[in-house]
Amino acid sequence: MAYTHRLATTEDAKSIAPLMTAFAQERESVDPSMLLKPNYDFEQYVAYQLSKPLSYCWVLEYNDGETESKIIVGFFFTYTYDETPPASLPEELRQYQQLENPFQPRRVGSVLGLYVQPNHRKPDAIAPACRRHIAQLIEAGIQTAENLKVTDIDVLVSAEQTGIHALLERLGFHKAAVQYTRHYEIPTDGELPSLHPPHPELSEITLPAPSAIPLRNLETNELIRKPNGEPVFLMPLRDEEGELILSSDGLPIYPTPLRDPEKNDWVFDATGELVTCPILQDETGEIVEYKGIPQFCPPAYETAARGIRLQRDAQGNYVFCPVERDNSGKIVRSPDGVPVFKQPLLV
Repeated sequence: MAYTHRLATTEDAKSIAPLMTAFAQERESVDPSMLLKPNYDFEQYVAYQLSKPLSYCWVLEYNDGETESKIIVGFFFTYTYDETPPASLPEELRQYQQLENPFQPRRVGSVLGLYVQPNHRKPDAIAPACRRHIAQLIEAGIQTAENLKVTDIDVLVSAEQTGIHALLERLGFHKAAVQYTRHYEIPTDGELPSLHPPHPELSEITLPAPSAIPLRNLETNELIRKPNGEPVFLMPLRDEEGELILSSDGLPIYPTPLRDPEKNDWVFDATGELVTCPILQDETGEIVEYKGIPQFCPPAYETAARGIRLQRDAQGNYVFCPVERDNSGKIVRSPDGVPVFKQPLLV
């Protein structure tokens, strides 16, 4: 009899699915607030989790010694995420993120689930070997999180899993909170008060593409609309062949809309389209970044009776500041590495 463990692949989804089902049923039995959806497809759920780029699963395999075949008898699912909004998110949308949370954003490793079949948890001769491999599963998850440079690892453990409590404490974790839950039975045949944030216009929106981001008023959360009444969407930048332009982090890049300094409002051109700042490219056509953030050319301004206003050319097009370049055509940067733009004289 022997236990081994390894990193799972999407081909393991069918074998892991019954264990995930049992895990969810155990969770439901001890927590009345967690109710399973009827006829839920756990195989599809496991396959989806395994396909996510920052999700990891280690499986515990068992061989009874009579054959060479191994069966999966346990799993340990983890995932990682960054609480900082993506660098490609427009500044106007990043402000929403700033208001959501008073705490500094973290790079987090967390646990989706740990499960071992009951007959491999029994305190008999096979238990020590099984426990050793369970500990190794957890240690593998911790090592992966550390390799991804997380700042914190969060683990939610059921109250009755005292063995896992002790193991985590030995691994350097400390109890940060105790969660209590109280379940209510409510009528399902009547109208319930909505607990969704008030977005009265959401039902009217049809996204032109899954990657489209509707532009909203930061104060009222209302949709920004074109002069003809159509909602405005920010779309990720694409090249001439229609392929997404990605940042160095592999993320889509969204343009920065132009704001009118006089009215503090979004700007639309003569055709009614939203005006956005052009992306900055180097002499080879590559996107220019500063500290991992794609750079855009800022607008040019000129003096007006009440201060400054956006500058336009003879054809009425908005003018943007060109970047400084040296004799070889390379972009000039400040000592801090910021691209230097030519600012026109305010006249």
